[in-house]
Amino acid sequence: MGHFYFLLGLGALVLLLFGLSLTRRMARRHRLPYVAEETLFSPEQRAFLAVLERAVGKDYRVYGMVRVADVVGVLARLDSRSRRRAQDQLWERRFDFLVCTAGTSAIACAVNLAPRSRLRRRPPRDKLDQICAAAGLPFVRFREGDLYSVLEIEEQVFAAMHAKRIQTRDLEPPKAETLHALHGLAEAIQADGRPSGRRSLGPLPSRSDGAKSRPNGSTAPRVIGQGRSDPVLVSDGAVTELDEGPAFSIAQGAEVDFAEDDRLARFGRV
Repeated sequence: MGHFYFLLGLGALVLLLFGLSLTRRMARRHRLPYVAEETLFSPEQRAFLAVLERAVGKDYRVYGMVRVADVVGVLARLDSRSRRRAQDQLWERRFDFLVCTAGTSAIACAVNLAPRSRLRRRPPRDKLDQICAAAGLPFVRFREGDLYSVLEIEEQVFAAMHAKRIQTRDLEPPKAETLHALHGLAEAIQADGRPSGRRSLGPLPSRSDGAKSRPNGSTAPRVIGQGRSDPVLVSDGAVTELDEGPAFSIAQGAEVDFAEDDRLARFGRV
């Protein structure tokens, strides 16, 4: 009889252990497989970030671990298959650092840090370089190291930003054509204030006191700017001066200021 109770207790214990094991297994299966990272940057990236922030200065801010798909898009004219293939090239890629202007958060340059290597000093290039070149986004790679030069990082980053500005300027109309178009626009605006070729009603009759009067005897107020024909409104014998708005003119031989940012300009010297 004692053996029967022993076997019964042993069977109950086995069933209890089996139930606990099954419960834990089901809990692990339904638990989401995610783990939070302790830090955003690795020790090597943190060391480089301090030098990069010093190199770009207070006019720029540096953001880290940005997906390429968040800042680079795909052209709308592509078909669905080509669009899907182009988007697949972006999903798994990211920028280690993104340099943006402090005031407007405009994207100025992307920076990646390549692992150390004893065989190659220059960072390797891959598909990401081609993507940034096609999108017109300045992109610079640096190699991990024990020491970083602030001046070298500054020169390479601002040189990439300056090269992008040169490419953008090449797409704009030439300065000569722009000046010619502005002069034509100024002449057209000035022509609106000149007398037209329509038949004039003639000058107003003069009174003995030198003031001009209407034919019905009413006196017109003095009109400012007799050197040119200012627009006036005549209503019930009264002359009212109209506001012409701001005048627009460009002097002959004037230069348009295409000044660059002081920090970028010094990288454009030949």
